[in-house]
Amino acid sequence: MDEPSGAQVLAGKYKLVHQLGKGGMGSVWLAHHLTLHSPVAIKLIDPQIASNPEALSRFMREARAAAALRSPHVVQILDHGVDGDTPYIAMELLEGESLAARLRRVGRLTPADTARVLTHTGRAVSRAHEVGVVHRDLKPDNIFLIENEEEELAKVLDFGIAKSTIVGFGVSVVPETRTGALMGTLHYMSPEQTEGVKTVDFRTDIWAMGVIAFECLLGRRPFEGETVGTLVLEICSRPIPVPSQAGAVPAGFDAWFARACARDPGARFASARDAAAELRRICQARAAEDAAPAAPPAEGVRTKLVPLPEAPRPRRGLFVGLGIAGAAAVGVTVFVLGRSPPPATPAVQAPPPVVSPPVAPPAAAAPLPAAAPPEPLPPAPAEPVVPKPPPAAPEAAKAPAGGARAHRRPEKSAAKPAAPKPPAAEAPRPPPARPVPPAPVEKPKVNLGI
Repeated sequence: MDEPSGAQVLAGKYKLVHQLGKGGMGSVWLAHHLTLHSPVAIKLIDPQIASNPEALSRFMREARAAAALRSPHVVQILDHGVDGDTPYIAMELLEGESLAARLRRVGRLTPADTARVLTHTGRAVSRAHEVGVVHRDLKPDNIFLIENEEEELAKVLDFGIAKSTIVGFGVSVVPETRTGALMGTLHYMSPEQTEGVKTVDFRTDIWAMGVIAFECLLGRRPFEGETVGTLVLEICSRPIPVPSQAGAVPAGFDAWFARACARDPGARFASARDAAAELRRICQARAAEDAAPAAPPAEGVRTKLVPLPEAPRPRRGLFVGLGIAGAAAVGVTVFVLGRSPPPATPAVQAPPPVVSPPVAPPAAAAPLPAAAPPEPLPPAPAEPVVPKPPPAAPEAAKAPAGGARAHRRPEKSAAKPAAPKPPAAEAPRPPPARPVPPAPVEKPKVNLGI
């Protein structure tokens, strides 16, 4: 069959509109379903490949197996068949971009995005492995990213179709264009696949998942070579690269990649689902570290530093405050008590001399009716006849003129006045009688002080 062109009708129901893309194995077209009036994607297999009867038989068998897959992460096969000598597959039309286009646009993916894409891919290939279908051509070009409401989904294309046709051919010489197409896929082939082992099983898809994860996180493929031979040596015999030596990767990814891309198929993960789950755990741990690195240290610093210096401060301040308050209370008490005692002490010590006159001024504050009786107190100091002793002094001066007897009499008279001194000791007794009237006088004074 010649190269299809626009406006061509395939199988009497698919009208080809225009070409969406072209690969080494064929081309993909936008088509319009004439009966359902809906857009679909039509994949046409290259006529040179379709001319091999064995390849055509295998293509039809695996196309039916791929159509039996039901998963949100697998592109849905709507129809397949042969129109004349052209095999075709009708698939759901996807709107988005391939993982290869995304990597060319952004360079690399975050650990979270890598984990999501590989998780969806692992679910898709695991579902295929359960029904006996091995992809064998898993690569970023065959992983399509679409928007599903608020979530981005990864869908796997070309299950067991393009690659099965290559393996089923068994050809050793291919055109140069085929070699170029093989180069695009060879970077993701497992060692057993590049060696041409016919018993390739699901573990080859696990190898491809490891290569894709490496490329998503680091922005480049782990195995590179300028020629096919060099690239095969990198895949089959030379040391497996260590991801952390090529760039920053989540902790644990080195071990994950070494296991996913182990040259011994038996040393790889037991299933694509297990490989995806372990990668998701590693990437989520890295995302959690990146999301909250500063919060725990800040809290730790506060709990260690803040309580230690500030715990003693409140206690010292409390003690100092209590001490100041106690000192203030004592000072106020002393001040109050210091002001009230002075009137009492002069009343006891100086009633005979001149202390009573100072007590009289407080009586001035006795405009009150109760304070009026104490006014006669000023004459009381005159009763002891304190001024009379001075006249005795002149008598003593006259005594020397009267002779020795006169001198003795003054002594006796001096002795006689000495006898009244005991009453002077009794003189304090009147003050207790006096305090009865002064008591009301002191109360107003205390009230004035307050």
